[in-house]
Amino acid sequence: MDLDNTTKDYEVSQDELLQMAPKDKHLKETKSAMSHAGIFFFLVMLLEIPLSVVIVIAGGSIPADYLVLVSVLVTQVYLLFCGVLYLIIKRKTVSLSEMGFRKYKLSSFFLSLVALLCATPMSTWLNLLSQLFAKNEIGNAIFEITQVLPAWTAILVVGCLPGFVEELLYRGIMYNAFRKRSILTGIVVSSLAFGLMHMNFNQIMYAIYLGVLFAFIVEATGSLFSTMILHMLFNAVNTAYLYILPKLYDFLATYSAEYANMNLEDMMNETPTKQELLSSVIMFTPMAFVGLFLTVLLLRQIAKLNGRELSIAYICGNKEEVK
Repeated sequence: MDLDNTTKDYEVSQDELLQMAPKDKHLKETKSAMSHAGIFFFLVMLLEIPLSVVIVIAGGSIPADYLVLVSVLVTQVYLLFCGVLYLIIKRKTVSLSEMGFRKYKLSSFFLSLVALLCATPMSTWLNLLSQLFAKNEIGNAIFEITQVLPAWTAILVVGCLPGFVEELLYRGIMYNAFRKRSILTGIVVSSLAFGLMHMNFNQIMYAIYLGVLFAFIVEATGSLFSTMILHMLFNAVNTAYLYILPKLYDFLATYSAEYANMNLEDMMNETPTKQELLSSVIMFTPMAFVGLFLTVLLLRQIAKLNGRELSIAYICGNKEEVK
């Protein structure tokens, strides 16, 4: 028997075992993180159903003008409670830094803001496209809120609160848990979860798209604060627009009788015809895809600025392969 070869084979086996140890540990941690985040999302969605029923039942005792506001507020507080509870339970294995609570460059903020502006036409295009199959309910709901609340309150409740809470849950918890498998897995799962959470077909399409965008921005900046700020701004601007619109119509009415005779509330509740929607979709198509192309370029630039990578190979690479 060749003792030298036997010893050599034994040494190789020992080396292989040493290399496999961190891989096995990382694989176990990855599966655990994904499993816990998946169960968390399932329970959040499952318990949101009876919560919605309670809101509907309690709706009779709430003034009609405030029903939408109460629904939004209760839902966001519920999601925030779930997120905080998850962090308390996982405090020993999930750090705030790991979730993306890190500083990022001011230049990245401005580039991210431009990226969001470039991405908005595609969001509008998807919103219009979805309205071929489902009515836009969210615009009317927010408009109702603007009729009973001062602007700063609506911007805080409809803009800032959901921006913070939803980023905490979907980019902070979901994305970072599934990112351990691969960047692509994190993006797909967190974006689908973000879209489904809206429980509205009209919103699902553009919510998934924005979920993908925000996940890429988190990856490019390395900071969850980047998307929290952008999400709050996106919601706040859309809410503020509904306060500015009546004043704009009043101003135009001083110059044109056409605007003086318009009822803004009736316009908000009016459902566009299929032909009008198709015309709008066609009109927005070039702008949407040009904006998408520019958004991709900006995301790559943001990643480069932060010394990070957004190549296809890196995004699709399996993070279970520990070096």
